[in-house]
Formats: sequence, C-alpha cells, structure tokens
Amino acid sequence: MRWSYREITVKTVRRLLLTLLPKLAVSRLTGLITRIPLPRGLRAPFYRRFARRYGVELEQVAGELEDYRSLAAFFQRPLREGARPLAASPLVWPCDGKVVTGGGIRGDLIPQVKGQDYSLADLLGDRELAAEIADGSQATVYLAPGDYHRVHSPCAAQVLEIRKLPGSYFPVNPPAVACIDQLFLRNARVVFRLKLPDGRSAALVMVAALNVGDTSVSVSHGDQVAAGDELGRFGFGSTTVFALGPGKPEIRNLDPERKVRMGEDLPS
Repeated sequence: MRWSYREITVKTVRRLLLTLLPKLAVSRLTGLITRIPLPRGLRAPFYRRFARRYGVELEQVAGELEDYRSLAAFFQRPLREGARPLAASPLVWPCDGKVVTGGGIRGDLIPQVKGQDYSLADLLGDRELAAEIADGSQATVYLAPGDYHRVHSPCAAQVLEIRKLPGSYFPVNPPAVACIDQLFLRNARVVFRLKLPDGRSAALVMVAALNVGDTSVSVSHGDQVAAGDELGRFGFGSTTVFALGPGKPEIRNLDPERKVRMGEDLPS
C-alpha cells in the first residue's frame, strides 16, 4: 500500500514531534502524578469519569473504587472473580486490547502495516531464541488506556528467562507505530522466554510506551505457569507481542482492529 502525499506530510510532522518530545521525562512525571494518593471521597467519582472517557468496564473491577488509592493503582486494577472465564482452547489471549497484526512470521520478520516489518531477533534481543521461533506465528495487541492492564500467559509454559531491554518511550498507538520506523525495537521492553510442554519455544514481549515506564513482572525465572496466569502489569497502556515457534497449534491470520479480551480463545 502506497502513502498519499497528505499521509506522508502528517507522518513526517508526527515523527518530528515524537522524536523531539522528552519522552523519559514526561513518562517519569506522569508516573509521579498518577501515584499521588487521592482523597477517599474523590476516588469513585474520579474513576467513574475516567471510565466514561476511556471505556473502562467498571462492573468487572475487583473490590470497591474507593479502595484504589491512586490513578496508578486503578490502572493496574485486578478483575473480579469470574470476569474473564478462561477458554478451553490451546491458546488464549494474554491481554485486553485491539489486534495490530496476527499470523505467520516470515523467517525472522514480523509483518506490520504498510511495510513496517521488523526483526524478531531485534525485538527479543536474543538471536538464538529468535532462530527457535522463526517461521512460527505471532499476535500483536495494542492496549488502550481504558483496557485491563495485566498481561497473562497465553498457554501452559515454563518461564526460562526474563530479560529487560532498555530503550525509549515512544507512544505505541497505531498512528505512532505507522510513522516511527522500528518503533517496537526502539522502546524499552520486557521479554519472557517460554518453553511449551511440547518443547517448542515462545516469547511474550511487553513493550513499554510513553507514560508506561513502570512495567512490572509478576513471575520469576523457572516458574511453571498455566494459561491465564499473570506474567506482568503495565502502568497505563501499551503493546504485547506473543511469538510462537513453528508447529501446532499456530496463530491464524487475524484482522487488525479486532477487539480481544484476556482469556478468550486465540484463534489457532
């Protein structure tokens, strides 16, 4: 697909502004502000307003709104018991969000929109792991600010390694991804190296973004996890990439912009 002249102009201006933006400083400041405790009486009205603005499903939030001391705590809220029944399928979605891309990996390349393909080895920071996953399949999901921000294992696996890769904090919404070359490779990220019961290699990558500098990890090296077990948490909204080595089940081609929920069947 070719870019129109208007698209090229908008893309160029957006790239310039995002490049010049002091992303680390902005993210740290946002983190400080969102961790400020709110007066108990203001919490529920504030969170309800936030929910209306960003589409948060408050009926699925665990506990009482007044119990979330800060906006940061509300971002990383747990779900009430039974809010996400786990699908009886080989693979489940690791998080809430919208599909960016999904389907086969071409050798070492993860296909993206409008030719923004990128290297699996560069994403993972591990050429050996990338070689084990090459020619497999992947699903990339964008989490908006109103989504549930915890990330879970898409399948039963052993956590062989957790690697934190430093980087920038570009926003990861679709317009930013379209205008910043190799954006996912430039941002800070956490890589979970997984081994499935059938011996296949897989990786789940939590890509940090603008205002998401406080990505946290919920498991340790060597842990055995079941499908649906929590792996980590985002502080605001970001992107998750699940890459799976060749074999069955494999991730089918997915339509971009499809809304997905953690625990639902990941088509395979």
